[in-house]
Amino acid sequence: MKKAMFRNFFLVLSFSLLFACSEAAMGESGEAESVILPSTAEFISSLGSGWNLGNTFDACSYSDRENKGNSTETSWGMPVTTKEMIQAVRAQGFKTIRIPVSWHNHIKSQKNKVYTVDSSWIKRVKTVVDWSLEAGLRVIINIHHDNLSEAQMNTCYGFCVSQNPNTKILSKNYLNSVWSQVAKEFKNYDERLIFEVLNEPRCVGTGYEWYGQGKNISDANKTICEYEKVCLQAIRAAGGKNASRYVMIPTYAANPDLTDNWSLPDDSAGRLIVSVHAYTPYEFCMNEDSEKTFTKNYEGAVSWLFDSLWNKFTSKGMAVVIGEMSASDKGNLDERVKWTNSYVSKARFAKIPVILWDNMVTYPSGEKGERHGYFNRRDLTWFYPELVEFAKE
Repeated sequence: MKKAMFRNFFLVLSFSLLFACSEAAMGESGEAESVILPSTAEFISSLGSGWNLGNTFDACSYSDRENKGNSTETSWGMPVTTKEMIQAVRAQGFKTIRIPVSWHNHIKSQKNKVYTVDSSWIKRVKTVVDWSLEAGLRVIINIHHDNLSEAQMNTCYGFCVSQNPNTKILSKNYLNSVWSQVAKEFKNYDERLIFEVLNEPRCVGTGYEWYGQGKNISDANKTICEYEKVCLQAIRAAGGKNASRYVMIPTYAANPDLTDNWSLPDDSAGRLIVSVHAYTPYEFCMNEDSEKTFTKNYEGAVSWLFDSLWNKFTSKGMAVVIGEMSASDKGNLDERVKWTNSYVSKARFAKIPVILWDNMVTYPSGEKGERHGYFNRRDLTWFYPELVEFAKE
């Protein structure tokens, strides 16, 4: 998660949207414009609504290069994932589970450009993937918190979005190694398993880490495109059903506004999905102290989001999935219900699946802008059932 994500962007949006936008991109006639979408866009309709197993397999540290072992699953306060948890998520109506995974704390060795992932960590991830598929869920796994700063590259394994040629070489070797091993492990899994090559790739530790413009973002996106090409090639080359597997590709920081010099890589299989995150509007969804009320102006921001996704991606035949969405718990349940209903209804109208971020933190505990708790994994109940009713539709 992130505290500063899209702050400036959504502040501007929120107050410019007094000039209301439509719920989806419309033609001059007022009717929704039609577009012939590829099979990938048709496939994402099967994803329905999704849920994130947040702060679990993505839990990590950046202290050293030691293999931390499987105990990291609970190092951010989550209980050990069980089959019963996964079944409860499916019983609520969710059709997709996103399992964020950090790999850099689970490298057993590095030699000759190869980073060897601890087999016990892959096995543990595989167990939860199997439970999810058995429960009838589609599954997304990724490389999550392995994005480092230049300084962290000196002490940790991972990748860095940088213009430094040596850093880029190390990063490409890392990404190729991890995806080659992960894709090979899952090569016989069918299309219900989706790979997301990176999570919110960005220039960590810079003044434009979460939002910027101009040359900084343009240069960064050029590097990100190079990295995503390496990831995709590693997946496609791993054999089995990876040759035609659906693969999610994120924009800079997974921000749909930061696409200057970004594009999907070439893919002979034609099965790529644009991956974005949208805690929209930021002031309502993420800001620590203010904006507990979901105003008409903020509803306009949500409309603008889906108009923008249409204009940039969907209208051009690109499928889109919103891999993370949520409104932080500020003790404002009724307003969050309004936000959820508005957001999900617009997403469905736009035919864009949404995946709820869940870190099991609720008001008044935890960081003020990071209270995204929905499912109590300890007793298999939902903190606010009215916020997850949409999954049943």
